[in-house]
Amino acid sequence: MTIGLTGGTGFIGQVLLEKLVTEGQSVRLIIRKGSSARLAKKLSVETATANLNEVNSLKAALDGCCQVYHLAALAKNFDPRPENFYRVNVDGFRSLLEAALAAGVKRVVFVSSSVVKGPSSQEPVSENSTRPDISFFTDYEKSKALAEKIIPKYLDRGLEVVIARPTRVYGPGQLTEANSVTRMIRSYLKYRICLILNRGQEIGNYVYVDDVAEGLQLTMDKGRPGEGYILGGQNVSLREFYNLLEEISGRKALRLKISTSLAITIAKLETIKARKLGLYPLITTGWVKTFLENWAFSHQKAREELGYQPRNLRQGLRLTCNWLGYLNKRQKSPETGDDE
Repeated sequence: MTIGLTGGTGFIGQVLLEKLVTEGQSVRLIIRKGSSARLAKKLSVETATANLNEVNSLKAALDGCCQVYHLAALAKNFDPRPENFYRVNVDGFRSLLEAALAAGVKRVVFVSSSVVKGPSSQEPVSENSTRPDISFFTDYEKSKALAEKIIPKYLDRGLEVVIARPTRVYGPGQLTEANSVTRMIRSYLKYRICLILNRGQEIGNYVYVDDVAEGLQLTMDKGRPGEGYILGGQNVSLREFYNLLEEISGRKALRLKISTSLAITIAKLETIKARKLGLYPLITTGWVKTFLENWAFSHQKAREELGYQPRNLRQGLRLTCNWLGYLNKRQKSPETGDDE
C-alpha cells in the first residue's frame, strides 16, 4: 500500500515522513514544482510533482495511493494577498479531494487546526464545543474552518475523510513560522529575553511534534470518517510556560511586559511596513488578538477513540532544550526520572 503525503517538506510533515519510512511504509511525497525534497532523497522516498489547484496533476500524483495525509497549507500570520489563504487552504483541499476520488484513494487525513473551534472560556474546548459568536482572528484560521465545511460532500461520495486538529506544536525540526513556538524557545535560551503580552496570563495548549506525528497515524488507522480529533498536549499560561523553561534549562531571561495597546500599535505599524515596503511583519493585529484569548483544549476524544497519549510539557521541553543545546544536565530524565 502506497501512502500519499502532501506538506511533507514542512515542520510536522518531515517528522511524519521520517516516521512512516522508518516503520517500513511505502510513501509518495507530493511536492510543488521547485520545492526542496532533500529529506525525501536522503530516505529514498518516491516523489511526485503536483499543483494543489490542478486536479489532473494531483490525480496523477495520487495514482496507486490508498491513503493520503494532507498537510500542505499556507500557514503564515500574514500574506500581502489574503486571497492566497483561501486559494491554497480551501480550493487546494477541494482539488485534493476531487483528485483522491478520481485516483481511487480510500482514506484521507486532513490536518486542520484546533483554532477553528474557537478560544476557550470556563472549560477546555473539545470536539463537541461550538464556536462562540466571535469573528475569526486571521485569514489562516478562517480558511481552515471553511475547508472543513466541504468535507461532508465528499463523505457522501464515498471518500473517507478524517480531521486532525493539532494545537501549538513545538519540538526539533525546521525553525520556520510553522514552528514558531520552538523559535520562541530558542530566543529565550539564546538571547535570554522574552516578551510577555498582557502579563502572560492567557492559556495555550502545547504539543510535542513527535506526538502529533503519532496522532496523525492513529487518526488514519482508527479515526471515524467525518469526525475531528484534537491532537493536543498540556494547557498552561505563557507565564507558566516560561517558568518551566527556566527550570528545565537553568537559564533566566529578561521578561519584557508588553501592554495590549502597545502591541496593537506595533502590529499596525508592522502591517503598514509590510504593505508599503514588502517586508514581512514581526506581528499582526490578528496575531495579537489571538494571543489575548485563552486556548485551552481537551484531547480526551483522541485518547479514548485513538489511543493517543502525548507526553507532558516538561518532557517535551526537556527534549527540545537538549536538541537546541541548552539543557540543564541536572534535570531529571522524563523517561526514567533519574538525574543525568
